[in-house]
Amino acid sequence: MNEPATDRVGVSKLETLFSESGWFFREQFVKDYGIDAQVEIVENNKPTGQLIAIQIKSGDSYFSESDENTITYRPDAKHVEYWLRHDLPVIVTLFDPTEDKFYWTPVSRNTIEKTKKAYKIVIPKSSVLNSENFSLLKRVYKLDVPAYRLKRLLLDLEWMNLVASEERVYAEFEDWVNKSLSRTSVKIFCDSATGYKELVIPQHYWAGHTSFDILSRFIPWADYEMDEDDYEEYIRGRYEEECYGGYDKEDETTYYTESFDDWYEHNRYEFESPDKIVPVSQNGEVDTYRVILKLNDLGKSFLMIADYLYDDKSFEYRSFSVEELV
Repeated sequence: MNEPATDRVGVSKLETLFSESGWFFREQFVKDYGIDAQVEIVENNKPTGQLIAIQIKSGDSYFSESDENTITYRPDAKHVEYWLRHDLPVIVTLFDPTEDKFYWTPVSRNTIEKTKKAYKIVIPKSSVLNSENFSLLKRVYKLDVPAYRLKRLLLDLEWMNLVASEERVYAEFEDWVNKSLSRTSVKIFCDSATGYKELVIPQHYWAGHTSFDILSRFIPWADYEMDEDDYEEYIRGRYEEECYGGYDKEDETTYYTESFDDWYEHNRYEFESPDKIVPVSQNGEVDTYRVILKLNDLGKSFLMIADYLYDDKSFEYRSFSVEELV
């Protein structure tokens, strides 16, 4: 068995390797579950949100079954089951302190072999992990689109329930009017009966899409409408800005070049668009929008599915064996 100090050297060196390349390494401090750390893929200095779980083993003993071309690693059966059930892709890394090298392989049904008594993973010695071949790790993260969408809906379930309970849930986002590449961050918030809640989705870029397209991509379970108070405040502000005629100090009266009704009649086609969505603030570069979320058909249907998913009375639980998973 390896000394704790040897294990720490492997973890520390792997953290340094990822950190020097700009990837985000997070050590897991809950031991004996088969995952020692997570690393987040970074592209163009931007975190992608794509995480890989890592089992890190260090020391000469892990290389006792090796030849010129391969290293045989024999994991615990409980770890194999845990890895195959894991939501994240998992890799195993073996640190050779003599050669100061990391060898690695993805964990999957294809790389785990069943033996008479347990399991083994054969790692090619050509699979050396270093800063020059991190691109290989990106291939490990294979996005399962249906599973990803389901997880996103489950994560947003609290917001759907707030909307369904007639709480006023807002989404606020930006439109960079002078940029050819659409970019926006999205903030969802609600001052509910149980307290203020907020979720901020960091800024994303999408060529050929409007900020409204991006909003629909992030919140596919809702339609949206303008807050009437915000709508009226915006229109009144536009009128006062465009038609301001001066202020008479003696009369303490503000004069306008045109009445509000006449001005609105001239501009009604802009304000009475089908979406009736206007910015709540503008500064020449960025238009900021704030809308109220309303459940669409997807949101309403998913709430019905969630009722089924979380109704344990109608679900018969059973355990799967490792053999069934491999």
